Order: sequence, then structure tokens, then C-alpha cells
Amino acid sequence: MSTVPPPVVAAPTPVLRRHAWGWPAGSVRALLALGVLGLLWFIALYHPHGETVAEADKHLPMLLISLQILMVLMLVHFFTAHGKTIGRHISTASPLGLPAGSIRFILAAGYIGLCVLLFYNHADFALPEHTQLWPLLLVLIVVLMAYFAGMILSAVVRRIWGDPPPAPYQDLEAWVSMLAMLGLVVIVLIALINRKVSAEYQIPMDEAQAVVSGLIGLYYGARS
Repeated sequence: MSTVPPPVVAAPTPVLRRHAWGWPAGSVRALLALGVLGLLWFIALYHPHGETVAEADKHLPMLLISLQILMVLMLVHFFTAHGKTIGRHISTASPLGLPAGSIRFILAAGYIGLCVLLFYNHADFALPEHTQLWPLLLVLIVVLMAYFAGMILSAVVRRIWGDPPPAPYQDLEAWVSMLAMLGLVVIVLIALINRKVSAEYQIPMDEAQAVVSGLIGLYYGARS
């Protein structure tokens, strides 16, 4: 007497959500992280080095330190987000449609390469004076507060509009963060110009940098 094999039950198809701009999950975060990493490389390569450079010009700008605060937050978030808010089980593809793990590899390799470059060029930092500590603390405080504010905002939005939030809201968040990234590029350029002019002609950018960095941190928090 033959036995009838049990019916094969197909695995449930995961429900794929719509993400900002209709791109794969993590794409906007990848662009932001690559942008900040690119700015760090730009500052490091633009910075003069060598035996003929004046001693006062050998010190790396404090802007490089303050950008590191944002970069570290991005690296930690991006690596811990995989399997939670980034991944094939959440989206149709990996961030930016690249092969799986590509963004993580680029970020890790790029950041390690930056450290090697600074070490190889014997770049050093001027010891911050008490007047320079506040800008660094301001960026740190604003970025952390904005990150947690983004998490709270995301929870409120999901409670009101459901999960996932409406597409226009997601796209607006992405556009605000990208405009903040553009503002960060302008701030870096102004900061590098400030190093070439006398103090009375320099444009203070500490508060502006804290604001745009906070907007980027806000987006990362909202996507946590």
C-alpha cells in the first residue's frame, strides 16, 4: 500500500516595504556615510604635509575631529543595522543596489585607509584650547540628542500613520538629510578657506556644523 507524501507548504513570502525614494533599504544612509567619509579624505589629502610645511600648518584642523564624531556614529549604526533595518529580507536589494556587504566593506576599508594615510604622513593635531573644546562638545551633544530624537520621532510617526510611514514622509526625511549633507560640504569648504585668511575675516561655522550634523544624526535615528 503506497503512502501519499504530505503536501509541500511553500515558505511565506516576506512582505517588502517601501523605503525612501523607492530605493533599497539603507541607500540614503549609505550615501550619507560615503559623503562624510569622502569629506574626511578630502580634508586629509588637502592638508599640507612634508618637511617644508610650517610647523603651525602641520596640525590637522579641528574639523576633522568633529567629523569623526559623526563618522563613528554612522559606522556603528550601519554595521549594527544589517539584519534589522537593512538586508535582503527587508528590501529587494542591498543598499544602492550593490552586492551584499559592499557598502560595509567600502566604509571599513575607507576609514582604515584614512587612518593609515594620517599615520604615514605623520599628521598631528594641535592640542585644543578651552575655546576649541566647546565646538567639539556641541557637535557631540547635538548629534547624540538628534539621533535619539529621531528614534522617538519615528515611533510617534509609526503610531500615527502606521508602519511603514507614508512615502511622502519618507522622501521628505531623505531630502532633508541630503540637503544637510550638502550643507556639510559647504561648511568644510568654508573651514578650509578660513585657514588661509586672517582671524578677522574668518566665518564662524561651529553652530552651523552642529545643526547639519544633527540633521544627519536625526535621519539615522529615525531609521533605527
